[in-house]
Amino acid sequence: MTPLNKQIIALRKQGLSYSQIAKKLNCAKSTVSYALTAKTRRLAKEKHDRMPRYEKLIYKKISTFKSSVPKKIETKQKNTNKTPRQISKAISNKAHTFQKTMTFNYEDVYAKYGDHFPCALTGRPIDFNKPYTYEYDHIIPTSRGGDNSLSNMQIVCPEVNRAKQNLTDDEFLELCKEVVIHHGHKIYKPVDL
Repeated sequence: MTPLNKQIIALRKQGLSYSQIAKKLNCAKSTVSYALTAKTRRLAKEKHDRMPRYEKLIYKKISTFKSSVPKKIETKQKNTNKTPRQISKAISNKAHTFQKTMTFNYEDVYAKYGDHFPCALTGRPIDFNKPYTYEYDHIIPTSRGGDNSLSNMQIVCPEVNRAKQNLTDDEFLELCKEVVIHHGHKIYKPVDL
């Protein structure tokens, strides 16, 4: 049992309503219902069990993308005696309070991309129904103030997403150019006529 479930049960024993518990713990009423009602847990499990494996993987990818937290970076340091690790931890803790709710789901992503589409950065062909072949990427990374909206999401190859990390698309392309030039290759971009 998770700590949140224990808190929900304890608050319910104190006589609080589902709405009061959700407000007090800053969670959804469905989360409260799930923790308190065996029928809700059973129905959720049955729905999950009926879902095709590839769809579960797609939902997992969306959930991973959604769990990224936009970071708010302070420009001034109040206490200069803090170590870089302490500062980083403080920024991360503050970022959790600025997490934005998601405004899209699996169907919205499918409507935007369809069954087959190219990787946004390499152009490699991607099949939407093979989730292991792609990852969701923030165009503007959350560490740079980007949000978790559908308009800030692009689908890329896993290797690209790992290499790009918290770079913008333009910064990533510049890095790729440096690597290619460093290894003795020339780069040119054809002029459109």
